[in-house]
Amino acid sequence: MEKLRHEISRMVDDVPVPNQKLDDTVQTALIKAKKQEKRSFFKKQNLIATIASVFVVAFGILLLNTDQETASGDIGNTSILYQQGDVGLQRMVTEGNTQEIGMEVENQGYKVILEEGYIDNHQMAISVRMETEDTIEPLPELTEFTYEFFVDGKPQGKGIIFYHTKELITNGDTITFGYPEKIEPDSELALQITEINGVEGDWGFSLNLDKQTEFIVLKDIPSKEDDLGNSFVVRYVEMTPTTLKINANTDVLVDYTVNGSKDFSFEVIGISKDGEMFLSDSISISSYLDPEVNTTRLERYYDVIEVPRGVNVYSYKIIPYIVTHQGVEVKHEHGEGFKANEHTTPFKEGEIIGSNSEFKVENIKQEKDATIVTYETNTLIPSFPTIINREKDEYINVVSFKNNGDKVEVTYPKVEVDKKTKFLLYEASYQVFPELETQIDLK
Repeated sequence: MEKLRHEISRMVDDVPVPNQKLDDTVQTALIKAKKQEKRSFFKKQNLIATIASVFVVAFGILLLNTDQETASGDIGNTSILYQQGDVGLQRMVTEGNTQEIGMEVENQGYKVILEEGYIDNHQMAISVRMETEDTIEPLPELTEFTYEFFVDGKPQGKGIIFYHTKELITNGDTITFGYPEKIEPDSELALQITEINGVEGDWGFSLNLDKQTEFIVLKDIPSKEDDLGNSFVVRYVEMTPTTLKINANTDVLVDYTVNGSKDFSFEVIGISKDGEMFLSDSISISSYLDPEVNTTRLERYYDVIEVPRGVNVYSYKIIPYIVTHQGVEVKHEHGEGFKANEHTTPFKEGEIIGSNSEFKVENIKQEKDATIVTYETNTLIPSFPTIINREKDEYINVVSFKNNGDKVEVTYPKVEVDKKTKFLLYEASYQVFPELETQIDLK
């Protein structure tokens, strides 16, 4: 569901996986993966100037035509935090680590309802809905909240948030706050909304949220370098229940023997105790540099990589790489862009997937809650085929995988197969730096 929200603020168990059935760790990941995006691969180029020299990318691409679906019966269907949050926050909802607030204040014809909250050292989020009296219609397309946040009675800063009015009334949204690491577990919190759509009023809330205190910091991680002088340094790692945060420097030579649109990114893979590897569906990279590669030597310093923790694992593998997509330059309403070539094949055993025959489908197995595909492949980056059905607007991504020699067993959410179900792979090649791969263990 498309949603516009712009926030301006001055505030500044890992469980082994049995061989015979999917355990809670995999099941949790499958629940998250059911919330799929309808997408076409389209990368914007030079469209938006970076703000304060910081921008966020997801694997260097921007996905257009985005919509979200949640399977009926998911525990998160009634939770605004689940619907609006990343997979880390969604996991907190499903595991019962968010807290009910259940408070409402009505003033000046506007009723503000706070339903649920969560706080750890990385994020603080509160779900909010609004109701109005008929006398103040017509309502604007965007609703504006002006607010102030207090910790132990001390003001922490003021902010302004804009919401799509229809969304806020119908489905709700969230208020997020910066720098929650400065909030002590027993702090008294208060939110004061002072103005809604230019109407001054008093919508005040005292919040009693129990902070999730797990906070792991890892430093002094050995740097990696290969014989060509390429290097990768993880400066430090921070982890909360919802988020893995990595600060890293990368210095690599770029291979220009393959033409195409080049981007730099990271793969961050969660590893369970039995070797099951979990892929993150959204990695953000905050940097002063664009992900687009246009130099022979790439030097990046102080990249901040944030990974929502959709599964509760404590070991991760970090792989820097450069991807070169084949496709065409296209015009877009906001400027120029690049559309990657697609390669699709029928969803059946024996198929060869990819323009360079990257994957052979050895076996397809249907479990109760998952579809497991065994591929023969020698790819160095776990960029597996997506399972699609465009008539149903289904784009199903990988949850986890296990390596077995030149074969890999890949777990997807349950796929309902018909004649329109296909494998999809974008035409791309990868420059990988095997000796720079870094594993971190946080427990």
